[in-house]
Amino acid sequence: MIKDSLEWPKYEANLLSKTQKLIHGYQVRKMIKNIRPEITLLSKAEVEKRRGRIHATDEILTRINDDIEMVEQYLLVAAFLG
Repeated sequence: MIKDSLEWPKYEANLLSKTQKLIHGYQVRKMIKNIRPEITLLSKAEVEKRRGRIHATDEILTRINDDIEMVEQYLLVAAFLG
């Protein structure tokens, strides 16, 4: 799980590296790439939070971490399938 948007590139690279030898790796990579727009929203919300305007970062971060957890579960299933 991540704590802020700056942790995403390293975490994403780690997840993508796990998909290289999987038969269904393409689908999992698509799921990982679908998280990127949410990361952009989180980054913008973090800037607004530092400015003292919006405090939606917790909600966005929760959604992102839920998505990451789902991707990790799919990785596990894909590894079992081959």
